[in-house]
Amino acid sequence: MSGYARTRDGRRLHYVTSGAGEPVVVLEAGLGATRTEWALVTPIVATRTAVLAYDRAGLGLSEPDRARRDHVRMAGDLLDLLRETGPCVLVGHSLGGALVERFARLHPERVAGLVLVDPSVPLEDVTLPRSPAYALARLLQPVGDALEAAGHLLRLATGRPTADTLRLAAYLPPDLRDQTLAELSARSALRATRAESAAQQRSLHELHELRGTAALPDVPITVITAGVRPAGYAELWASLADSHRGLVAGSPLGRHVVADGAGHLVPQDRPDLVAEEILRVVRRAA
Repeated sequence: MSGYARTRDGRRLHYVTSGAGEPVVVLEAGLGATRTEWALVTPIVATRTAVLAYDRAGLGLSEPDRARRDHVRMAGDLLDLLRETGPCVLVGHSLGGALVERFARLHPERVAGLVLVDPSVPLEDVTLPRSPAYALARLLQPVGDALEAAGHLLRLATGRPTADTLRLAAYLPPDLRDQTLAELSARSALRATRAESAAQQRSLHELHELRGTAALPDVPITVITAGVRPAGYAELWASLADSHRGLVAGSPLGRHVVADGAGHLVPQDRPDLVAEEILRVVRRAA
């Protein structure tokens, strides 16, 4: 079933629901992705409980937002979306993982459990490589940002999908593939993705500060780390795994899992594992 929820300023957020039962599982996609990112996970989870997946503002079938698309704004939209639900199991991938972590720290009464799938983390929480190649890449980052912006404008003009969009769509069932490509290549979606990306670093810094003042709720939590990383920068990837592990350290309800054989797109590479961990949290939360 699909429908729309209204935000406090009147925008419509599109969502789809499937399955039945409690607690409801709410799926938060990664940067620039939509509800279809979870297409391989949802059918498995929906056999056991209710699932809600939605499109953030400007993505999929949701109306755009003219405000800054930082995590504060996105968490406010999520709160509006869940206005009529009880405590939920929140599941987030990448940017979505950082977003639901923020939401859980600020609204613990709305959270029955958490599954963070290879979540984004603040730069303060990882060890950046000291190699000359990485230092040069950081030095040239403004150039890279300029090229990315130029490419973004070109895609806006031509409506061509990004390489990440093509890779994501390749995992989808045929009936969803064309729809997803069309949605993620729309001008509103490209603008929304750019806006989310522009606000990401500052939002993650704010999450780092929030961790010092607001604890995660005492609920079942699973953090999943991708098992396959790009070659090089081993120290960076090891510290990222340590950061993920640290989110559940000391919690009797916490669990850290490495997704063997999966790159960053864990919901596509290992939907079975993601669904298994979601259902584990659902059982413990219930």
